[in-house]
Amino acid sequence: MSAAAASQSKELYDISQPRYDLSTYTGRLRYFISATSPLTLLASSARLEEAVKNVKDVDERIKKSAGGVWVDGAQREKYWKDKQLVDSSIHPDTGKPVPLPFRMSAFVPTNLVIVAGMLAPNPTLRQTIFWQWANQTLNVAVNSANANKSTPLSNSELAASYFAATGSSVGIAFALTRVVPKLNVGATTKVLLGRMVPFASVVFAGLVNISTMRYKEIVNGITVRAKTVEGVGLLPEEERHEVGPKSRLAGTLAVAQTAASRVGTNIPTLILPPLILTSLARRGVFANPRGKIIEQATSLALAGGSLLVFLPPAIAVFPQRATVSARTLWGEEVVRDKEGRRVLEVEFNRGL
Repeated sequence: MSAAAASQSKELYDISQPRYDLSTYTGRLRYFISATSPLTLLASSARLEEAVKNVKDVDERIKKSAGGVWVDGAQREKYWKDKQLVDSSIHPDTGKPVPLPFRMSAFVPTNLVIVAGMLAPNPTLRQTIFWQWANQTLNVAVNSANANKSTPLSNSELAASYFAATGSSVGIAFALTRVVPKLNVGATTKVLLGRMVPFASVVFAGLVNISTMRYKEIVNGITVRAKTVEGVGLLPEEERHEVGPKSRLAGTLAVAQTAASRVGTNIPTLILPPLILTSLARRGVFANPRGKIIEQATSLALAGGSLLVFLPPAIAVFPQRATVSARTLWGEEVVRDKEGRRVLEVEFNRGL
């Protein structure tokens, strides 16, 4: 059906057009709000397989139809729900499901308990070390499951990266826990700094974690796909094939952008709750027989709210499929696609 005819039909929609404009921050934000929804975790394996099949069927129809794929409102809604489930559950490089606890849609529920543990008032040294270890163990699994898969780690490299990440986290948490009580500052400031120990430990260890888990992407490079070619312009999705040698610069950009997004997630989640809790404590909100229970419940609510609200804005800062010019990666060297056309821009999966 032509676009003109479709416009005259009642309530028909072209699902060959993207639901969100991923070239804009607003579009990426809306996309990641959808893709990180914990509700997608409730889908069964059979439902996920059905969604993958349906999305593939529609993709094949899009390839064969130059005039778009026009459907009614109910069919469009069904396709969007299938696409949401696929985007939240299937790795873009392998086409296989990401293990459920390590999907970005599971980020809020899996991190909620850990963040609450790290923000607990007056933690002992043993508790601080435990929660930092638990957090970095989860981060290793999430980073491994969601990384660019064109340069995988061996089991020995994975083990070395795990011990480096957890060791750095526990080490800095141990050091800060010993240093803060000895600082010559006021009692309120000392309490606030003590609450900030998890943030400093998580940010530093998080950077070490991503760097060690994905260092091969920096050293060996990652695969890139042609996106824009001379004489044609922007290629359709199905014509974007791997070009050139693996790029170390693309690998470095992928790791750096992911690290920046993770820090962006940690800033509000591990800073705002301590500031609010300290302010409430100064006002005597927790100064009653049930004060400890109220403080713990408030801490849990603040942590959960921060994770839920600030995760999509942080990971939406950079596109998941990043674009860079061929000249940036290879200088004056001319790289051509399989059809012999000069490549002007490439794209790559930066991971999450």
